[in-house]
Amino acid sequence: MRAIVLTKTGGPDVLEITDQPIPEPGLGQVQVKVAYVGMNPLDVMVRAGKFKYHPPLPFTLGYSYCGLITKVGSDVDPKRVGERVSVVSQWGGYAEYAVAPAATANPLPANFDWKLGCVALGPALTAWHLLNTMARVRKGETVVVHAAAGAVGFMLVQIAKDMGAKVIGLVGSAEKLAWAKQFDADLLLDYRADPDWPDKVKAFTGAAGADYIFDGNQGPETPKNLKALAPLGQAIFIGAMAGPSPEIVVPQLIGGSAGVGGLVVYHAMAKTKGAEFKELVSKLGSGQWKFPIAPAVPLEKVVELHKAVEARTLLGRGIISVGGDL
Repeated sequence: MRAIVLTKTGGPDVLEITDQPIPEPGLGQVQVKVAYVGMNPLDVMVRAGKFKYHPPLPFTLGYSYCGLITKVGSDVDPKRVGERVSVVSQWGGYAEYAVAPAATANPLPANFDWKLGCVALGPALTAWHLLNTMARVRKGETVVVHAAAGAVGFMLVQIAKDMGAKVIGLVGSAEKLAWAKQFDADLLLDYRADPDWPDKVKAFTGAAGADYIFDGNQGPETPKNLKALAPLGQAIFIGAMAGPSPEIVVPQLIGGSAGVGGLVVYHAMAKTKGAEFKELVSKLGSGQWKFPIAPAVPLEKVVELHKAVEARTLLGRGIISVGGDL
């Protein structure tokens, strides 16, 4: 089978298609014929050597994928063969076949097509839990969303608006600012063109500042978040696509009555035990919440897709076609 196995970290050009044996499912596992792979930021960070929590090299990239169950381990219900499933947070999707724990292969909702089922639930779950479980945003509060043109970002904007919050979105170019208008944030700012964006947040809120800031970028300008927060506000981090942040100065947190937190979504999901899925499946499947998907690229074009993600020029969630609509 065709597969991209990561043998060393580096630039996108380290990604090469090779011929590999088809993996067989063991106990508690299913074999999945891969339809599509979502462009998960972790694939980029691991390939670049910027994220150390991954299996030992070599291993097959692809952290979010969907497909058909074609075989099961001896202790897995054989009736699962033929199921359309989404597999999240398991490596192996950059291949024609993958194996995953049966418990992580979740049936695709009937109202989701292959592409939506492959890419939407991960970002939507993260956004929903940031707002409802971590921050517990209330009607009338103001939230700032970094990377508002990214998948988690545009889901944050839409869910927060549904909750009655006032939303300020930050994007990194004029093109992204124009594109992100479709999600109806109350205010959109290009933080690169306007490096004093915290002042704009303060002006929008009548000098009060934001109640919550959600940041998946970090990077050297992370401390600007504290300038934009209201007293008793919180900055919550979910990633570091712009690199690590400077060390937090604790006296500055005390002086601003500011909170700082982070979220791994699976901790939140363990608390709610799936109660959020009904709303997510309904509103994503009906189109009430928009989820733009970039044109699918074949496995042979993964290098170009990684380059676009690193250049932060991609509009819509990236997706790789392996088997296509099965």
